[in-house]
Amino acid sequence: MAIADASSLIVLAHQDALWLLERVFDTVAFVPGVEDETVVQGRARGYADAERIAATIAAKQLKVITPTAAEKRLATTLAQSAPALSYTDCMTLACAKERHLVLVMEEQRGRNLAVAHQISYLTIQVLPLQGYISERLSFDECDDLLTRIARAMRTDQAMLTILRSAATEIRRLRSAQTESPIRKEGPL
Repeated sequence: MAIADASSLIVLAHQDALWLLERVFDTVAFVPGVEDETVVQGRARGYADAERIAATIAAKQLKVITPTAAEKRLATTLAQSAPALSYTDCMTLACAKERHLVLVMEEQRGRNLAVAHQISYLTIQVLPLQGYISERLSFDECDDLLTRIARAMRTDQAMLTILRSAATEIRRLRSAQTESPIRKEGPL
């Protein structure tokens, strides 16, 4: 299970790729403030992405979670230590930590805080590769999403090249593994 921030949902919605979260993680949660930022405020501004996110929520592919009192206290503490982060980002971090969820977050300051608090995270730039590694995406899906997300996020070309190279190498190794019989260790 994972928990996503607003920016991740917005970018994936813009790429019509919200399905990627469910495919990679099965269940993806978000805190109520994320729905406000993505759906309520998005609709008020006329963003089509808001409707895609709302439809994904309605289809139960994204699950809103209610923060506990302990998570609210931790979010407040995080917000005090990182005033540049929104309270919603701090709440997302707190829920990830307390529930031991993988955090999907784009906000660099949030990711820095995740590292400081030993919260496991991924960015959406590497999510397609994670999906391919875990055999939840095909190579073609992975490659397409790596390219589209990189374009949307203005990812450095060197980073995109290495991600695509990693996927290509995994495909090559998997092909080699299925084409050649496994040799048993032992006397020849």
